[in-house]
Amino acid sequence: MPRRLLGEMRRGCQQAEEQLKMLIDYQNEYRNNLNSDMSAGMTSNRWINYQQFIQTLEKAITQHRQQLNQWTQKVDIALNSWREKKQRLQAWQTLQERQSTAALLAENRLDQKKMDEFAQRAAMRKPE
Repeated sequence: MPRRLLGEMRRGCQQAEEQLKMLIDYQNEYRNNLNSDMSAGMTSNRWINYQQFIQTLEKAITQHRQQLNQWTQKVDIALNSWREKKQRLQAWQTLQERQSTAALLAENRLDQKKMDEFAQRAAMRKPE
């Protein structure tokens, strides 16, 4: 679940980055068109329309930057959550491995004790 959530957050962040880049590219293209039209001469109404549209683009870019920041924060939170869960899982796995090793060691000691006792009894029964 945390891995899937992290993936979703990263995809959302990537989409927000792409949308922001598209808006910035469009704004640059629009400004270049404005400069070309100004060089060729334009009416004041057309210039006002350009300016209003550029302002609208700037607002959209600002909003998308805020959204990108929110997505980045969500990715950071999801990544931290994933890391914490992974670390907990690794701790449990380490504990389980230690427990298994301790159980195996205890079993080996018990087997060795039984073998020693068996060998001792066998040695006691031997006729001289």
